Parts: sequence; C-alpha cells; structure tokens
Amino acid sequence: MATVEERVSRLEGAYEHLATKADVADVKTEIANLKADLIKWMVGAIFGSVAASSSIALLVQRLAG
Repeated sequence: MATVEERVSRLEGAYEHLATKADVADVKTEIANLKADLIKWMVGAIFGSVAASSSIALLVQRLAG
C-alpha cells in the first residue's frame, strides 16, 4: 500500500496538465477576439455582396433598357 506522501505526490504530479485560472482567462479572451473578428468579416462580406449585387442589377438594367 502506498504511503500518504506517495499518494499526494502522485496527485500533485497529475495537476501539471490541468489549466490554471489564468490559462482559462487567456482562452476566453482569445475566443472573444476571434468572435469580434468573425463578426467584422461577416459584416464586410454582407456589404460586399450587397454592393456587388446592386452593381450587377444596375448593369443588367442599363443593358436591357
């Protein structure tokens, strides 16, 4: 049977791969930044699509009329 010191040592050794509060906070910040960047790209893509569609519609209208 293992001694208390051995058992505690084994438990403490297992903690090395766990995330700390600081690690979790860093990941949350990175996720928030990625979400903000994604929203910017989505808004830009929507505006770009609307602009392209409008330009094509005006061109078709001029060619047809």
